[in-house]
Amino acid sequence: MTDRVRMWHIGMEKRKAPLRKHVWSLVILNFLDGLLTYIGLSFGAITEANPLLASFSPLTLLATKLFLSLCLFGFLYTPFIWIQSRIWRCAFIGVNSLYGFIMMLHVFWLIFYM
Repeated sequence: MTDRVRMWHIGMEKRKAPLRKHVWSLVILNFLDGLLTYIGLSFGAITEANPLLASFSPLTLLATKLFLSLCLFGFLYTPFIWIQSRIWRCAFIGVNSLYGFIMMLHVFWLIFYM
């Protein structure tokens, strides 16, 4: 395969699945949030700020986040990732930005607690 054909093929893959990278980012960020929240709750460094999840034990919270990450991972193998909608793309960018902010909070408490 020549470089030109390879680049065209890569370009087509990106066009065919415009939400793939956003879904992957959300899977990874959600998993990291669950893992770091579990560690923080287990050591008593943080409290859960989400009122819907605050009553869960650290292990239940981790299991919930892992399950959600697996569900999001499943979206990668459905026609959903081929939707070419600006609204969905913006929604994923917004949610990933929110999770990015949450990751900064996790890094903050990791630096000052550990």
